[in-house]
Amino acid sequence: MIQLETATKEPELRTLLQQAFAHLQKSDAVEGERALLHILRLHPDEPDALQLLGLLRRAQGRMPEAEALYRRSLMMKPAQPQVHNNLGHLLKETGRADEAVTAFREAIKLKPNYAEAHLNLGLALADKENYAGAEKAYREALKYQPNFLRAKQSLVAALNSLGRPRQAEQLARQAIVQAQRAPRQMAALKHNLGVSLSAQRRNAEALQCFDDAQRIVSDLPATDRARAGALQAMGRSEEAIASYERAIARNPLDMAAHTDLNQLLYRLARSDMFLRSYDQVATAFPQQGILPLGKAHFLLQLERFEDAREAYAQAAKLMPDNAAAQDGLAQAFAGQHDFESAIRAHERAVRLESDSAQAWSNFARTLLCAGDTKKSVNMAERALAREPFHQGALAIWGNALSLLGDERAELLNDYENFVQVFDLEPPQGFNDMAAFNAALNDYLDRLHTDKREFTNQTLRGGTQTLENLFGAGHAPVEALRQRIDEAVGRYIAGLKDHPQHPLAGRRAAQFLYAGSWSSRLHDCGFHTNHIHQKGWISSAYYVALPDAIEDEAAKQGWIKFGEPPFDVGLKERRAIKPAAGRLVLFPSYMWHGTIPFHSANARTTIAFDVIPMSRA
Repeated sequence: MIQLETATKEPELRTLLQQAFAHLQKSDAVEGERALLHILRLHPDEPDALQLLGLLRRAQGRMPEAEALYRRSLMMKPAQPQVHNNLGHLLKETGRADEAVTAFREAIKLKPNYAEAHLNLGLALADKENYAGAEKAYREALKYQPNFLRAKQSLVAALNSLGRPRQAEQLARQAIVQAQRAPRQMAALKHNLGVSLSAQRRNAEALQCFDDAQRIVSDLPATDRARAGALQAMGRSEEAIASYERAIARNPLDMAAHTDLNQLLYRLARSDMFLRSYDQVATAFPQQGILPLGKAHFLLQLERFEDAREAYAQAAKLMPDNAAAQDGLAQAFAGQHDFESAIRAHERAVRLESDSAQAWSNFARTLLCAGDTKKSVNMAERALAREPFHQGALAIWGNALSLLGDERAELLNDYENFVQVFDLEPPQGFNDMAAFNAALNDYLDRLHTDKREFTNQTLRGGTQTLENLFGAGHAPVEALRQRIDEAVGRYIAGLKDHPQHPLAGRRAAQFLYAGSWSSRLHDCGFHTNHIHQKGWISSAYYVALPDAIEDEAAKQGWIKFGEPPFDVGLKERRAIKPAAGRLVLFPSYMWHGTIPFHSANARTTIAFDVIPMSRA
């Protein structure tokens, strides 16, 4: 946005500014720049000339100069909402979302009805994955400009990200009527309507929307990626692969498309193609560190530590200020038990991103494995100072305290009271749980279509469903959910008051499900010891079980608690025998895993994470 206030300026200066502005409006950058530089030679601190030259420099890609010009204009005249807004645009474009938010808020403070600034604030908040804040900002933009199409389209996207696809669908359909003469907005709305429909498992309708969007505007790599997700959900894997490949061909640096493609290829056991996309694109973009970084994350998940170390090292060389590259390099070194190198890399990571609870938590884990238990406690506490309910940091902190003989470890975990078993009653319409679970297991067959697990999950030797089960229209799952709701409510109500405790201190009258899925383990399958980073209370509900669970000595297929996935001398503290119809609830930060079993019959479960909605 360009806004000049020339009425109070001297006539000669006013004329010069208007001439410069006219050149810029005609896209005559050469004459516009000449005119602006002439003005600034005569009036070095002229705020309008500074902001106009800043706009020109930004258009030329000379971002540091543009930023300096905007800031100098604001120094001369702070009350310029449009310049704060333009500065915010620049900061957002250069990946500085926090600073962009501050700039947009300043523009709004100066001009509360500034609809464009409200929209831009929402977009910056969405970049930070603060979708609730983004929704509020978009609604403010629409309050001042009710027919603002970009704000409507952005609000639809935010509602999708907030898990409210029905509301998103309703708004998208209304806005599409308005967007008949705005092709790009129409295409974006069609795309986001498709996302809404896909989230409601209306994938055939979603595909039609994605196709409509690309007929209107052909170069939409995000639509290729969304289309691939719908195709996956419909079991059309080969078409999904082709759609991901089109997304990457249109935008070779679309890292989300690379990730989704390679997750799918791994689950389909397509070893010939797995990770190939990163290497192919890297030949054309050898200086892009995000490519080896993306590949390295997969290698680390697969515990190919040597390969991961090389890829992270390459990423770190290309992006020396990237904390994720250093943190990943540290974890790869730790996987090779080169703790000295790992600690140096962790130190670089936390220097680069000192506010990252995850980086401090990873550092604490390496120190624990290296035998520096006291320092591990310190690093875990630094993580918790930044994110008090960081489940990984809580798990490491508890391990370190336990090794030090600190009684706080037992208060944190309390395996006898915090791990609870609920044998559920059959849902309505079923006389017993055996009949219900048989029907549920048959239903889940159609959702377990992959050949093997995700790379970034703890399951080994089996499959996991692709999307959230709860709220997706699966009738037998929803029948079970009613019984699960009751059990979770009883678990929460039974927590004793303890305001400072990371489990009991979050006791809430209402709760939400942060995720829900089904896992199916086959012969010799198991879950590695893990925690649930995004949960508060986690779970295992048993649908179908192999006979091997009856082995009381070996505890085949049992769920175990208290043993971390690394060897520091801490062993299993409690194990529970599964039973069809049984639900086990426990804190999300508590280490848990599955003891491998040998059987021709599968072990099928439903699991979910609970988070508090409001304090009791």
